[in-house]
Amino acid sequence: MSKKNGKAKFAFGPKTKDYPAIVCTDLISQSEAFTAPRGRVEMGGLLLGHVDENGNNVAVCGFFPKQTEENSGYCEFGGMYNAIAAAACDYANDTVKGEKMPKLRIIGWIHTHPNIGIFLSAIDVNTYRMLRNQCHNRRFMAVVVDPLKGEHGVFLTERESKTFSDADGIISLSQELEARYHILLDRLRSIQKERGLDFLPCILPGHLRGKRNAMGDRDDIEIELQKGFFQLKKQIVQLNSNSNQNASDEKQRMANLHNELDILKKENQTLKHDSHAMLDKHTHAIKRINKLEERLLIVEKLISDLKKLQSELNNTMKNIHNDVKQTMITVQQEIKHSQLQTKNETIDGVKAAIRGARVKAKMYTDTQLEELRKELHVIINGDINITTDKSANHTPQIAILKVQHKKLNGKE
Repeated sequence: MSKKNGKAKFAFGPKTKDYPAIVCTDLISQSEAFTAPRGRVEMGGLLLGHVDENGNNVAVCGFFPKQTEENSGYCEFGGMYNAIAAAACDYANDTVKGEKMPKLRIIGWIHTHPNIGIFLSAIDVNTYRMLRNQCHNRRFMAVVVDPLKGEHGVFLTERESKTFSDADGIISLSQELEARYHILLDRLRSIQKERGLDFLPCILPGHLRGKRNAMGDRDDIEIELQKGFFQLKKQIVQLNSNSNQNASDEKQRMANLHNELDILKKENQTLKHDSHAMLDKHTHAIKRINKLEERLLIVEKLISDLKKLQSELNNTMKNIHNDVKQTMITVQQEIKHSQLQTKNETIDGVKAAIRGARVKAKMYTDTQLEELRKELHVIINGDINITTDKSANHTPQIAILKVQHKKLNGKE
């Protein structure tokens, strides 16, 4: 890094060269045949090859290992398979000597895009860059196969995710180089037998497939095709059985639907009749509601008038109450006045009677008063039998008063 005019300037190395790639078309067809039965599940693997005398990256064979993760949008396998592939290439190179022969090596990465087309996703770009950086001179290709659409593409760089080319066709190998590839394929097969098909499901022999079959080697592609054929046949039989059952079910379902339709028609007629009846009731109810609303308006008017009358009555009652109260006060005053007057008149009468009694008392002589006292004394002492009087109910007090009255009358 250097500075110029106060600004930092970074020095980058030369741009990495994107080497041409040659891919055998048999690799593409074998990959499609093996991965198509998996449906929309992606699968990835490695391509093995060499660099020819013209500097081309040549993909001759490969394999699909066990996937640690696989779904409709992503696939992944362990990094140990890179080491296994590199070791198998080294074993073949050491077994078949030849200084002028190109060395076998990992030359590319292959994975599927079932039914989504040919391109490099963002994850694919990062994976491709990582694998390419691990290779000498970054000699590494990427191949994408869509086994359901029958499409494929060969990518030379991760920098152009939508730029690719087609596979070139059949590859011509020298006898010594072909022998080296057979050693490589034998090594991979022995690993497959030792670790199992789950560990290494498929070996792609490329254009050497016919010779490998003639040598009695296992044909993973044919086995997968047959398995797929029998699976498809089984699925067809199952589909036929299901279709017959479905046809019977559909027939029964149609009969049930017809019955339901008849029931619905009857229900519809009943509902129609009920709806007409309800409509009549609704119309009648509306008329009744209108009449009730009219009566309600009248009642509201009457209530308003009654409220006015009640207000007037309350005022009248209030006035009457006030008048009665005032009248009561007046009556009480008059009664009080009358009582005072009567009391005064009574007092005057009593006073007059007293005065008269006093006058009459003065009219008695001392001799008469003395006789009267004696007579009263005799009566009080019981010397006179007062029961001989016509009225036997006289008490002594009454008798005394009568005697007194007689004396007074005689005096007069």
